[in-house]
Amino acid sequence: MDETTKQQQMVVDMMTEGYLSSFRQIEKVLGKVSSKFGVGWSGLSILNQLATNQSANVSDLAEKNHVTKGAISIQISELMKAKLIEMDEDPNDRRRHIVKLTFKGQKVADHEVAQAKDMASQVLNNMGEAEMMRLHTDFAAFAHLLEDTKLE
Repeated sequence: MDETTKQQQMVVDMMTEGYLSSFRQIEKVLGKVSSKFGVGWSGLSILNQLATNQSANVSDLAEKNHVTKGAISIQISELMKAKLIEMDEDPNDRRRHIVKLTFKGQKVADHEVAQAKDMASQVLNNMGEAEMMRLHTDFAAFAHLLEDTKLE
């Protein structure tokens, strides 16, 4: 086996054994967080975004979450059903609707933000900011490389 083939096999092994295990562990933790708050991970992300941006609309949220307006509308419907958000007509443009947290939604978002800060403190205490930034950059690069790989 030549060196290139060995390196390719090493990457395949890392992806099938190491990364998938790590990704599953991350998914497991995110699932626990979602269960605790009774909202899916995407919904929690939207609540967090609305907690910091009081005048978001559907287009803003779709762009921020890198999804279609239709996909964000499904999330908004679920959050409205749970009485965590509401939509108001924009007084300056009746075609536009502002998505806002309800009182209940604000309480959930505040609790989620506090939990996220606790998790972030634990990560920073164990990894440090520089290592976390490198991980973030490397993970994004890895995801883009995989995304750009043609499947046949």
